[in-house]
Amino acid sequence: MQKKWQESRNYRRFKDENGEVVRRIITVDGVDVEVSEEVFLAYSQADRRERYVEESERGKVVSLERLLADGAPLHKLGIEPIESAEDTTVNLETENEFAKLLSALPEVLAELTYEDRELIDALYFKGIPAREYARQLGIYHRAVIYRRDKVFLKLRQKINKKN
Repeated sequence: MQKKWQESRNYRRFKDENGEVVRRIITVDGVDVEVSEEVFLAYSQADRRERYVEESERGKVVSLERLLADGAPLHKLGIEPIESAEDTTVNLETENEFAKLLSALPEVLAELTYEDRELIDALYFKGIPAREYARQLGIYHRAVIYRRDKVFLKLRQKINKKN
């Protein structure tokens, strides 16, 4: 005797007169297939989970705006972010400005004193930490930082004059 909810399921157990399970059947594309207990349990658990999710989500509306507001990643929603025309224009302008500044850099670096060029070369091209460079010169670490900041100020002023 099947219960009401069991009528809509495509899996069932058959018991003998002693109440022992003798067959486990799953209906696939209209064909009854006898399966092991492990397969039957896995299938029935997956079905119960699916029914639970369907029942818990019944009547709920999911909006794209709500998902985006909640911070759902676009790629997980199947949406590829497209850059707006404004963002594209701003990025191109920024890249063009950066390219101008970068092209002016060798000329401006050549105008620095030998000591200032050595400082920039050591810290940024050779990757020597400021503390290590200060040790090599026999000066205080803060002196190297102060000189670096002054060199950057000089570079900024010279580049701004050129552009």
